[in-house]
Amino acid sequence: MDPHALTAPFQFTKTMRREIYPAIDPNNPELSAANTTVLITGATGGIGGEVARAWATAGAKGIVLVGRNKALLDEPASAIKAISPSTNVLAVTADLTSESDVERLFSEAVSALGAVDVLVHAAGSTTSGVVGDLEPNAWFRDYELNVKASYILVHHYLKVSKTGTVIFLGTLGASFTFPGMSAYSGSKLALMKLAEFLDTEKPDLRVFTVHPGIVAATETNRGMVVDALTPFAKDKGIQTGGLSLYLAQKKADYLRGGFISVNWDVAEMEAHAEKIREEKLLKLAFLGAKLGPDGHPWSS
Repeated sequence: MDPHALTAPFQFTKTMRREIYPAIDPNNPELSAANTTVLITGATGGIGGEVARAWATAGAKGIVLVGRNKALLDEPASAIKAISPSTNVLAVTADLTSESDVERLFSEAVSALGAVDVLVHAAGSTTSGVVGDLEPNAWFRDYELNVKASYILVHHYLKVSKTGTVIFLGTLGASFTFPGMSAYSGSKLALMKLAEFLDTEKPDLRVFTVHPGIVAATETNRGMVVDALTPFAKDKGIQTGGLSLYLAQKKADYLRGGFISVNWDVAEMEAHAEKIREEKLLKLAFLGAKLGPDGHPWSS
């Protein structure tokens, strides 16, 4: 079985990345986060925890870890201090669908660390079930965390930072229709559109949506992958962490508002930065058809 069968068809760059590499390596001095404070949701999960480790490795000034379970936040907090003793760490529990909780979250973060320069929203929900069979409350669960929580987070983030960076975790699964995944795919597609609106309406805010690849297990063995995808799960959680460090840099501005996969080579994208930006190559299109005054150019 080809382990790249579910990755290769979605390649934007010729070079496929399924491991960490210099351009997104947290140890790369060019990605230093010494003067940056990052807030990471889903920090008790697999990918969120790896993102936190990446920022610690890059020497972040401050890291805010957000999760629902206080006890589970102890492990990533300890790991960060072991990696970077100079990093200020704040662990906060919050229900991201609650406006009062999120407002309190940012209040505590700013009070303790002074500012939040980067927001990485790694928390999410994956619900499977066929339309009509899945109970409405269960179906909307993905929209609650993947869309509603994302909006609430940004709404309150904008109150404390007008010029920061927001990184959402998306999925290439939003691009196709797979039975049983309507709630998840639909909510992630809506998230991508939210990112594009933020990019348009808040020009001082840097916004990106990242596909973390197919990750089977992380250093802490947290997180999950659908059993059927296990043979294809060759990506590493640290790739998302490294890419988030890259996106926090000014040189990544050509990708603002766009969708980026950890499997795409950033050096190759940089070489085509102007084309990516001008032609909006990494933003959503309305339909596969080409619309215009003369209609779709049929082949026959």
